Amino acid sequence: MKVIHHDDEHLLCLSSEEVALLVDLCHAGLYSDLLGHDRTPPGRVMRFMGDLQHSLFSTAQGVWSRRRAKTP
Repeated sequence: MKVIHHDDEHLLCLSSEEVALLVDLCHAGLYSDLLGHDRTPPGRVMRFMGDLQHSLFSTAQGVWSRRRAKTP
């Protein structure tokens, strides 16, 4: 992972493996937070997850598909 800092903004450069892990961790965190709760998650969390899903999911899925193909 490489991080570029510019004032209050931070640009993350992730490998495909790191993207896959980030997607999995975000989904796991969101789902575990919702377990046992009757409330809906805040809008900003859902927007972030939507952006993450839209931007990174295909890369993450490609990593896991390649790994699955390699295992006998």
